[in-house]
Amino acid sequence: MSEPIPYYFDSINRNAIIVKPKLPFFDWVNAIDDTDKIEEVDENNIYLIREMDSNFDVQEWISDNYEALFVNELNDWYVDETLWPKHRTYELFCEWFKVTIHSMILDLEDFPITKH
Repeated sequence: MSEPIPYYFDSINRNAIIVKPKLPFFDWVNAIDDTDKIEEVDENNIYLIREMDSNFDVQEWISDNYEALFVNELNDWYVDETLWPKHRTYELFCEWFKVTIHSMILDLEDFPITKH
């Protein structure tokens, strides 16, 4: 018989969505400034949202709130809003970004989570 795991990690009441830019996004970035051509990044934004019952519910949340995600992603690269695409549709968001959903968010630390 195997030994029980001596510990477990607490889960938090959030879902995470990771927004990863795709090639059309980098085409836009490179069209603005082609000094250093960018085709991918090593880090992506992770957004925590309230815990939901299913990935379908999270997907609906994303489709209802894509504009805020889109704006944050654009602002991370260029704060000059005149450079941003004028018609930011959900379809364009899906073309420019891959979104993955994660339902098990485990807290490995013993101190409280704080917001800055």
